[in-house]
Amino acid sequence: MKLFHTFSHAILALFIAGITTACGGGSEPSAIESSTKQESLEKGQSGGSEIPSEIKSLLSKNTCLGCHKMDKKLIGPSFLAIAKRGYTDKELVQLIKEPVPENWSDYPPMAPMAWVEDKQLEAMAVWIASLPKE
Repeated sequence: MKLFHTFSHAILALFIAGITTACGGGSEPSAIESSTKQESLEKGQSGGSEIPSEIKSLLSKNTCLGCHKMDKKLIGPSFLAIAKRGYTDKELVQLIKEPVPENWSDYPPMAPMAWVEDKQLEAMAVWIASLPKE
């Protein structure tokens, strides 16, 4: 019986470590604070179908990449599909904080991301809005 408890504690520890790793962490990239980077994002210079490393870091840190990919449907719509809807930066920030499931009825409802810092939400929203809407 003691071996079972030791084994189950080891499994629990591995599970917690996996969740912690998946949730990301670390510090916010300083390049997001740079006005030149922000201007290039606003002008739509997102580097084609690649996610810029600063944005990818934010998306990873805030678990967005678990449900969204650049150009493929996953659990949620792709970033390109979201951009095609033509939401403004402010609308995207609001929809990330308080999703409206009716907007994407063919996907499972997104969990509210109100815990994400506004500065990070704005950077992600500016990038998404800058993607091609073709």
